[in-house]
Amino acid sequence: MMTFEEKVRTFNVLYELYRSPGNTSLFKGVPVEMRDRVLSYYKAMGTKVKLRYRGPRVHRTFRSQNNRQSTCLQADATTFSVYFR
Repeated sequence: MMTFEEKVRTFNVLYELYRSPGNTSLFKGVPVEMRDRVLSYYKAMGTKVKLRYRGPRVHRTFRSQNNRQSTCLQADATTFSVYFR
């Protein structure tokens, strides 16, 4: 469980470095290493969010070139975006 200070610190880091004004996403370009902190922050706040993973589209045999951009896998991702659900 996150303490209040950890929640505030997490939000401040997200807001200062990764906010995306004018877009539908709350934050973008957040490193995958912060995934657990971001999810626990929003869970503690009672807000449902959706994560979209971003990163290099590793060529996989079952993916066409047309849909690789929209379906980046978590294993291949380097960053992610946060959206309200």
